[in-house]
Amino acid sequence: MKKKEQIEKKTHLALEGSVNDEKSKYFFFDTRPDTEEKLAVVFGGYEQCAPDFEIQRRTYPYYVLELPIRGECFFEIGSQNYNLKKGTIGAFAPGTPHHYRCNQDYPMEHIFIAFTGTYASELFETAGFGKGKVVKVTNFSRIDFLTEVILEKGLEEMELSPRLCSLYLEAIILEQALSFSPSEKKQTLALEKYRKCKKYIDSSFSEILSPVDVAVACSVNIRYMSRLFRRYSNTTPQQYIMRLKLNKAASILLKSNLTVREVGYEVGFEDPYHFSRNFKKFYGISPLHFRNTHIGDL
Repeated sequence: MKKKEQIEKKTHLALEGSVNDEKSKYFFFDTRPDTEEKLAVVFGGYEQCAPDFEIQRRTYPYYVLELPIRGECFFEIGSQNYNLKKGTIGAFAPGTPHHYRCNQDYPMEHIFIAFTGTYASELFETAGFGKGKVVKVTNFSRIDFLTEVILEKGLEEMELSPRLCSLYLEAIILEQALSFSPSEKKQTLALEKYRKCKKYIDSSFSEILSPVDVAVACSVNIRYMSRLFRRYSNTTPQQYIMRLKLNKAASILLKSNLTVREVGYEVGFEDPYHFSRNFKKFYGISPLHFRNTHIGDL
């Protein structure tokens, strides 16, 4: 009993609402909500909800997908009301108020997945979920299959289960994104602008001296661009550019005989001191120490 209480205390964010304990099943991965991973499933499971199943929250730390198998739930997300039932997907982002209430005559059975990651916001926007809504599933058989696979792999608790579940989750959301209608796509101009700026950075980061260069090249206001990066990648343009520069610098250090000064020039640092200082801040050691430490591993 003591062990069960410890588990329930650790996983209280999942074990909420009245359910059939004998039928319901859950899996939990050791992933912190402030993870720097691109996409990481935190926990999930299958629940057979009781007729009086009800959950009301003002906020929640994770992104959540709800995939009903049968039955129905009245689902309020933000200020919108939906019927969550087979053939639909419910989704909400962190910080979005939501309220579940089962149809007492036809209680819902569902698989749910809670996740986090730096890519989660962009995925939500791509699929048209925004901060939260219920949408019709267009390719039900495929999404239903992938959902069952996530549940199966999660319950196996194998070493690669977290990684596999994250990959299948991404596939589910991207499958749903394929059905995004033209009218809905018009609402994603901000996402398209972000992608344009990101693409420019990805192709030209070595020549970029500051985020202003990106804003000018992509015809966007610098402050607006900064908001886009915080919204879709949880970082700033400057941080993103610097990460790409230093990742490339590390690769050059290990694969060439260029001096530290020359490596800095290669990735766009005119001042070698500025390069070394940022490299040490990012990797924890100087460029020369990095080369000497890792060169023997090649």
